This record gives sequence, C-alpha cells and structure tokens, in this order.
Amino acid sequence: VTLRGLPSAATAKCMLTVGVAMTDFGNPREVVELSTPAGWPGRLFCAAYRLTLPVITGRVYQKFYTQFVHARCTVCNTAPSIPTLCLLCGTFLCCNSECCRRRGEGHQLVGEVTQHAQTCGFGTCVFLQLSNSLVHIVADGYIACWGSLYLDGHGEEEYNLARPLHISEARLQQLTQSVREVTFDFESRLKWKKVIFV
Repeated sequence: VTLRGLPSAATAKCMLTVGVAMTDFGNPREVVELSTPAGWPGRLFCAAYRLTLPVITGRVYQKFYTQFVHARCTVCNTAPSIPTLCLLCGTFLCCNSECCRRRGEGHQLVGEVTQHAQTCGFGTCVFLQLSNSLVHIVADGYIACWGSLYLDGHGEEEYNLARPLHISEARLQQLTQSVREVTFDFESRLKWKKVIFV
C-alpha cells in the first residue's frame, strides 16, 4: 500500500489513537493521518519506522558510553541519575525521574520514558539504560528487561562495566528482528511487569 505523504521507501506502522495529535510524533513529516472508519473512536495514524537500530554505533561499550557522560536531558536540561537512550530514534531521556513526569491518559503521572514510548514507538519502544548496558522494552504500559547487546570477553553480560564490553552482532540482529517484527509479546524469556513510573 502506498501512503501519500510518507517517504516512498518507508515501511509503515498504523495505530488507532485517542487524544494524540500529529505534533505528538517525533517527526511529523513521516506520519500521515488516515480517515477513520465510521463508528471507530479516535484517530488513525500511519508512520514510517526504521528497520534497524540506528543509535548503536560503538563496537566497544565504554567508548559508546563516554559519548553521553556529559549529556543533558532535552526536557529538563539536567544530567539524569539514570540516563537512558531510545534505541529507535536516539533521544536521551531521564528514567525514573520526577523532573520530566507529566499527567498521561487517566490523569496518572507518567515518566519521560513512558511518554516517549507512546509517541516514538506507538506504545512499544526499546531503551538502553546507559549506566549498566541493559536494554529494556516498554510496551503498552508494561516493561521487561531484554538483556545487554554488549558482552565481555567470555560472552557474558557485565552490569558493573568493570570489564571491556563488545557488541554482540548476534544479539543486535536478534533485537533488530524483534523490533522489525514486533514479536516481544511472544518471547517467553521476557518477564513483563506493569509500569509504575518510568
């Protein structure tokens, strides 16, 4: 299906939303609003999305990490205590922080990571917690720890960053495929928990 307004080579992902506007998307030029069928509540959007994880550039984690040592959140302009990076678009975020919270649907307080997941990934997004190299998946109000893309010389995860960590091409490919095919719900190893405040 060709959607007028999206880049010609784009892969599109559609969603039915309530209370979302075009300006809520990270790049409104890659989003089109479709007419909603009669009787459907909300608005129907289709957006281009990437089939790779563009943010992963470093082969050695410690070198990749140092790019963000002095980075500041674009919302509150502070250095987050738990710095987090969206692996889909590269946005630097505050995780579990009061400074960037706001009221979401149902008037409950939501953190910046949850807010970002709603607009960047239609409720499903992939984040790298920079302080320990762990990847987390946020999906429709739930969160799961996926593991690390970076392994030590023995092929093991190392959360204290005490040993040099190198990208695992196999894990990067596995995560990219899960993002592309939206198959996180079918990965039995993931332990999902209700998002309280992220």
